[in-house]
Amino acid sequence: MSGAVGRRGRRCGLAVGLVGGVLTSVGAFVYGKMPKDGPVEWFGALRAVRDASDAQTRGMLLCFTGLVLLTIGWLLVGRAVRLRETGVAGVVRAAWLWSLPLLVAPPLFSRDAWSYAADAFLTGRGSSPYDVTPSVLHGPIVEGVSRGWMHTAAPYGPLPLMWGGLVAHVTSSPWILVLSYRLLAVAGLAMLLWAVPRLAVLAGVRPGVTTWLVASPFVLVAGVGGTHLDLVMAGLVAVGLAVTPSRGWLVGAALIGVATAVKAPAAIAALGVVLLTLRSGSLTARAVHALRVAAVVVAVVAGIGLVGGLGLGWMDALHSTLSLRTPLSLPFQVRSMLGHHDMVHDRDLVNWIGVGVLLLGLVLLLALTPVRRDGSAVRAVAVAMLLATVLSPVTNYWYFFWCVPLLAAAPLSRWARGAVAGLVLGLGLASPLDVGIGLPWMNGVVVGVVLGGVVLGALVGAAIGRPPAGVPEMSVDQVPLRPMSRG
Repeated sequence: MSGAVGRRGRRCGLAVGLVGGVLTSVGAFVYGKMPKDGPVEWFGALRAVRDASDAQTRGMLLCFTGLVLLTIGWLLVGRAVRLRETGVAGVVRAAWLWSLPLLVAPPLFSRDAWSYAADAFLTGRGSSPYDVTPSVLHGPIVEGVSRGWMHTAAPYGPLPLMWGGLVAHVTSSPWILVLSYRLLAVAGLAMLLWAVPRLAVLAGVRPGVTTWLVASPFVLVAGVGGTHLDLVMAGLVAVGLAVTPSRGWLVGAALIGVATAVKAPAAIAALGVVLLTLRSGSLTARAVHALRVAAVVVAVVAGIGLVGGLGLGWMDALHSTLSLRTPLSLPFQVRSMLGHHDMVHDRDLVNWIGVGVLLLGLVLLLALTPVRRDGSAVRAVAVAMLLATVLSPVTNYWYFFWCVPLLAAAPLSRWARGAVAGLVLGLGLASPLDVGIGLPWMNGVVVGVVLGGVVLGALVGAAIGRPPAGVPEMSVDQVPLRPMSRG
């Protein structure tokens, strides 16, 4: 009887989540800022709906309703996972089903993808987005770009710009360029769904639960729907760590280098490559191994920049985002409490303190994590990426892609795993609350929703504990792995 109930709950979750994805996608077409040379021009009915005085309100309401339904579907599938009525394969199928309507939506809850398109157009025309900003362009290619990015150099690595520049050789349509970046997001999701269950097995964690945390509305809506580069970065990091034990540190370091060529924070995940392949626990051995792994990461990043003709100019452009106000950044909250977030000197001081705390944390994790314990290594790199996320001077909600997949795969206590689930839940529900809307109370709402989710998840995780006794483990929840050897 319980099996039939579980299967009905899973099917209901799939259907509710799919409806939620459709509503979210439709709502984005109603309210989102986008160029006029695509669907807005093609379909008169859509243009009429968008021209209505309450279009933004209706569109946002549709999006939020869809997001709530998607969350309900995700929770129903999560119950089936907990009862072991489904496993990795079932969760992966759910993730792809729920992603389908998001593939054709305009960028959700953020206009960053339109700036990717503009930067791609510049790259395809032989200009470096590290030196030239979208303000030199005119027409549909910049109609969707946020005002703040019009005069800002690209803070992204050379790899996504090279990809976009390649596509820009055959089209100048911002819609097609954005869809090309959505392909990268889909690739990032595919890499996560492949690698994270394997990291979980490596760490001794149930892969079904881990995969369910990754296949969340937060990852799907903000990653696939929002088309953020952080998703492909996270996928490359997860693959790099997953293959390190069997392929060796050199392959792992090279993949972390490729991820760093997408976004710089990926370099911190090199700590995981070091810890997964250490042969000695001495401080000297740890330091030497860390240096050679770091050298490979740097060499790969520099090589990609050299091949693409963009060099390392993006390092100079990283400071361009520091003026953004993002409530999920701990340094931002400290500056706000001190009342100095508008003063450059004090802002820089607080930011540097955050960097110092991050570096100290990395040194301690490198020095103290036990050797030849894969679970400890995965947990250490997850903590490192969490520190990088919250201590960053700028922390947009999608930056949590850096740490959430690794936290999901790490061996954690019941309450801590519940807190991760609550974090994912809160981030998903807070996704539409873009601080760019400009409402004075929006920062507090975002922080409240996310922290509320963490606390609620921790309490529920501690209360629920283990799955009911006597429920058999399904074979689909097992992930076959290649034999692993240290290298």
